[in-house]
Amino acid sequence: MKKINVLAIALPLAPLSVYAYRLLQKKRSAVPRKYDVFLSFSGPDTRTGFTDFLYNSLVATGLHVFRDYDSIPVGEQIGPEIIKAIKSCRIAIPIISEQYAQSKRCLRELKEIVDCQGKDGKSVFPVFYKVDVGDIHRQRVNFENTLRRPEMQTSAEEMEKWWNAFTSVAKIKGWISHTISDGHEAELVKMVVAKVSSDLKMMWIERLPTFISSVLFHFSDKKRRESNCQVFLAFCGPDTRHSLVAFLRVSFQLEGIRVFDDDDSSLIGKDIDNEIYDAINYCKISIPILSEDYASSSWCLNELVQMVECHQTKGQKILPIFYKVQSSNVRDLSGVFGQRILRHRNLVDATTYERWEQALRKVGTFKGWVSERIANGYEGELVKRVVKDVSKLVKESLYTRCPIPYTKY
Repeated sequence: MKKINVLAIALPLAPLSVYAYRLLQKKRSAVPRKYDVFLSFSGPDTRTGFTDFLYNSLVATGLHVFRDYDSIPVGEQIGPEIIKAIKSCRIAIPIISEQYAQSKRCLRELKEIVDCQGKDGKSVFPVFYKVDVGDIHRQRVNFENTLRRPEMQTSAEEMEKWWNAFTSVAKIKGWISHTISDGHEAELVKMVVAKVSSDLKMMWIERLPTFISSVLFHFSDKKRRESNCQVFLAFCGPDTRHSLVAFLRVSFQLEGIRVFDDDDSSLIGKDIDNEIYDAINYCKISIPILSEDYASSSWCLNELVQMVECHQTKGQKILPIFYKVQSSNVRDLSGVFGQRILRHRNLVDATTYERWEQALRKVGTFKGWVSERIANGYEGELVKRVVKDVSKLVKESLYTRCPIPYTKY
């Protein structure tokens, strides 16, 4: 193996540390950092419970945290102090709870947070507190009805801005309270505090060694993603996340097969749609787990469309698991599958709906595994069969990419 002259590469990069320091000082002077963290929350839902616990835990680690002590009446504007706190904080944590969208104050804060996201190194780490992220995308009608109440009325333009901010945050990877330790909030708080503390310690100047290392080894973020995902599992969370999917992930890991995990803590604060798009694009094999409620989720259907596109353009393999459904149900959009996808017909444009239908019909014709036909439905046997077959394909693809050189003796 050819040796890398580390000094030859590192020395020219040394001035970057000086430049980085000056740049950081300039940024700090331009944007005074009064607060480390800004908490946005609905008072009636979480003020005296989860938010208070989170606030005190963050403060206990030495962080300067802003939270609004005064309950602003419905319909009143947020004050300049709150806007200033949002603009000057390093991390904003919107706690999206059941009544969050029923508060003008919360929606105005959220719009400011989204507007500031990514500027001056600001991150947004949402907590979805006792709400389903998927529901947020489907609640446009409820959202509009709420804003028609006398105390909530606003202009159509402002309502659209609030809705865009609301759905933008739903696309950011965060924490979903009821999926963490069976809803134990103390564990959720620990995870949030650990992530926030870790990120705040890693200022840009402190990340320079990591940056230099990435240059030294020519290991870009694109390459990292490409090498980190061999298999992409697509599934409807409520149906299989804590059962079949959990067993598959563990079994794949034991075989040394890298699987994209949307629960990966490194994704917190990132646009989860982009991360999923990249994972599907770079993986070798996609495994959609087609359960009864799969077609209820627009996220699942969009993922399936992308898988089919990758199959057609790059020859990527799609190996479906027909989980407690028949392949004919998917292919013909009959039974439960037909009922589920019909719910979307009046909610999306005709082109999107047609692409979803075509993707389902296409995948319904692919050879995969029908759960009910393997060992009388025993899922442990199904997992073993899937892992065995996928392992063989992964090894074959490695041999194809890296053929063993032939040496003549």
